[in-house]
Amino acid sequence: MAAEVALSLLVTPTVEMAIKKVCSLIGEGYHTTYGVTKEVEKLDNTLTRIKAVLKDAEDKQVTDSSLKVWLRKLEDAAYDAQDILDEFSTEVHLLNIHRKQRVSMFPLQKDFASRIKKILTTLDGIDQERNQFQLVPAETQNRAPPPPPPPLRTSLPMNRKDVFGREDDKNKIVELLLSGEMDKEGEISVIPIIGMGGLGKTTLAQLVYNDERVKNCFKFRMWVCVNVDFDLSKILKDVIEYHVEMKYDINLSLNLLESRFRAFLAGKKFLLVLDDVWNDDYMKWAPLKNILNQGGMGSKVLVTSRIDKVSDVMGTLQPPYRLGNLAEHECWSLFNKIAFEKTGNLSSERQSGLESIGRDIVHKCQFLPLAVEGDNPHILPILKLSFDHPSPHLKQCHAFCSIFPKAYIFDKKELVKLWVAEGFVLSNSNHQLESAEETGSQYFDKLLVRSFFQPLNVDQRERYLMHDLIHDLARHVSRPYCCQVQDANDDISDPFHFRHASLLCKEVEQPLINILHNMSKRRLHTLLFHNEYLKDLKLQTLHNMFNTMTYIRVLDLSSTTISELPQSIQKLKLLRHLDLSKTEIQRLPDSLCNLYNLQTLKLLGCLWLFKLPKDLSKLINLQHLELDDMFWHKITMLPPRMGKLTRLQNLHVFHTISDQEGYGIEELKDMVHLAGTLRITKLENAANNAREAKLNQKERLDKLVLEWSNINNRSAADAEAAEETMLEELQPHSNLKHFQICNYRGTTLPVWMTDALH
Repeated sequence: MAAEVALSLLVTPTVEMAIKKVCSLIGEGYHTTYGVTKEVEKLDNTLTRIKAVLKDAEDKQVTDSSLKVWLRKLEDAAYDAQDILDEFSTEVHLLNIHRKQRVSMFPLQKDFASRIKKILTTLDGIDQERNQFQLVPAETQNRAPPPPPPPLRTSLPMNRKDVFGREDDKNKIVELLLSGEMDKEGEISVIPIIGMGGLGKTTLAQLVYNDERVKNCFKFRMWVCVNVDFDLSKILKDVIEYHVEMKYDINLSLNLLESRFRAFLAGKKFLLVLDDVWNDDYMKWAPLKNILNQGGMGSKVLVTSRIDKVSDVMGTLQPPYRLGNLAEHECWSLFNKIAFEKTGNLSSERQSGLESIGRDIVHKCQFLPLAVEGDNPHILPILKLSFDHPSPHLKQCHAFCSIFPKAYIFDKKELVKLWVAEGFVLSNSNHQLESAEETGSQYFDKLLVRSFFQPLNVDQRERYLMHDLIHDLARHVSRPYCCQVQDANDDISDPFHFRHASLLCKEVEQPLINILHNMSKRRLHTLLFHNEYLKDLKLQTLHNMFNTMTYIRVLDLSSTTISELPQSIQKLKLLRHLDLSKTEIQRLPDSLCNLYNLQTLKLLGCLWLFKLPKDLSKLINLQHLELDDMFWHKITMLPPRMGKLTRLQNLHVFHTISDQEGYGIEELKDMVHLAGTLRITKLENAANNAREAKLNQKERLDKLVLEWSNINNRSAADAEAAEETMLEELQPHSNLKHFQICNYRGTTLPVWMTDALH
């Protein structure tokens, strides 16, 4: 059941990504140039036609098991379409790069036309099956929306007496409600309670609502469960019904509802609880706010939400009241009452043993009240509300996190790089390099404000943690496409062909062999090794892997004993992210430079690596080349023609050589995305063309070091004049924060520097 639910939640972004790849091929004209026009355009039409009914399919699959199977087949086919289109696009780009070699295009045309026809046959069958479900296209749904399902009311304001650990929180909220500091005539005060699902926000609001001090202060009190759909008419109707304690006609107009509100509550002091609010659009909140402002001075609105932005949009209290986890002793009290209230008389030994187990359970629940209450059938559905609300691509990003172990500490930038490499991040901007990671960062922030991540401060660095229950939710919705192997003896055969896998066990050789043997190997997009252990990995196993997992996008071989890579790595043509950190790698094969799509190459902690492959400049899509400071310190010569890496964001050192092609300072000219630190050495070799570095266009650099060699092969006067001219031409961008000059023999500073000092 869990795997079926996951398919319905993640099929939309998979289909959308396949459509995007088709549109990219059409936009670049490759389908006509390489003779697959008919196939590509038909694929576009079929996928677009199916996408139109996905929303209806997702809604109806809950009660239709055959529809769940249909969605599963569709997602598999959409993944396969992505793979074929990615491979075709890559081959076309490579042909264009090597077009001077006059390579025949006919085999490529024939092969891909055949493979696209095959996936079309599959999709045509899926499209035909669609008709039996009588699915309604989205645009039709927009014109004539079906009656909405009844809202999921998480609670009503019952008088709770079995609550543990929220007395202090209750008193603080009550004090805020009773305080008149925020009161203004004609402007209602809004107090948001923000926290992740399952913390007990609603329970706390119930305690506050039923507190005698609150009852005495507010003669009129109303409670409305808002949920995902922020419907102004419904909210007003619920407020009025709660106030008059009677039902109203469901078809009352908004004007009539406003009139009734004014008649009952205008000028009167009231408390309104808006429970479980998801709306973060001010334009939806403003009309309700204007109506509520007609209440008497001192009126208050208490809002509960799991989304930070709700506070920004609605709250007059800033920052909002953030609800944390229960203290350990309070969590234990709650568990103790639930677990041991009806156990009867037990021996002291039995009681002690059960308490020990119980305290372990409390720790595993991480002091989350909902989890401690142990009502497992209801935990995931309540948390799943957080999952249902974001856009499809946010859901995909969250689900992907299930391949990391619980309690994993996330680095935001590193996770975003993985999302980008997987193709989860959509961007409409023309500046695709910058916007992809910027958009991915926005994705992360949206998940953060919805409490999918919790911020941590680790060694003065910002890191993030995912609560165990949110991680459980990710695993719940990502099956069967994400797989964790926690033990070398795990049975990892999967009839549904997972796409993303992580090996969390110490021994990885046998699980990897099992993966190669049991699954449809070409389908794997991700393989991660958990870096807690140093893992043995044989060269032959790597060779077999590279020959089979040819659709892989993300490969993490970090913390393994490998000292070399087989030449067959060049077969991973779709690879975008390669991590070889903390390995014993001594040299990188030249064939690695054939990985046209590679965006990130991580080589941190590779103590035996002393140089980079000579054809590195062929990696024209490389954005991140991650090496330790020690490597940059010890390397004496970079590969030639580094200037072709126009997307590269980090190049810590550039050694200038004037008498060899591909090593001059002009190589820096088009590397406009360089960020962080850049040290340029041997500047005496750039005396005639320093301006060509165009340092003033590198606006993302934080630190620049300009260094001449400490040599005396020229007269002091000649050196002084030449270096003064060079320094004038090496003007950096005004965003630069740190600037250092070494072995400079000039006696004056350039104009741009003296102007900055003034």
